[in-house]
Amino acid sequence: MASEAGGSVTGWIGDLKVGDEAAAAQLWQRYFESLVRLARGVLATHRARRGFEDEEDAALSAFDSFCAGSASGRFAQVGDRHDFWRLLVVITARKALDQVQRQRRLKRGGGKVTDEAALIGAAGEEAGGPLDRIIGREPSPQFAAIFAEEVRARLDQLGDDTLRKIALRKMEGTSKSERSVKKYIKK
Repeated sequence: MASEAGGSVTGWIGDLKVGDEAAAAQLWQRYFESLVRLARGVLATHRARRGFEDEEDAALSAFDSFCAGSASGRFAQVGDRHDFWRLLVVITARKALDQVQRQRRLKRGGGKVTDEAALIGAAGEEAGGPLDRIIGREPSPQFAAIFAEEVRARLDQLGDDTLRKIALRKMEGTSKSERSVKKYIKK
């Protein structure tokens, strides 16, 4: 193939057009970081916070679109590294802008959804985020009472004292091997 002779980007592009996956891998390796930087720049200028997608997703999607388009003959006019790069820039920028639009849709909060990271105050706060402090480390008295009542009701449904003991030990975290040892020690 053409890329074997010189290993050039132009040769890899030609090889990619005929479905050479090794050429796609070479182009990916050479251009991925640049595509990520490009997408990061586009995303940074159009939104303040990160969404579920990021710059790597945009770069990956752009490169995938280029490979699929090349294989189907959509990008026959791309002949050299300059054409290739210009097209990748356009596709990557569009993919990044599509991400921004998806995050700004009303069903996603219209761009007004705040994540936990935005709630963090001064740097001297204890470990864990603000939502961890809302929930607390211990169950509320109401929750503990409801839970205890539910456990009692479930244990009563078992009907057999042996089954109740097994269930209680299981809830305490006793392993099967520990239960076996305790059985022999009590004899």
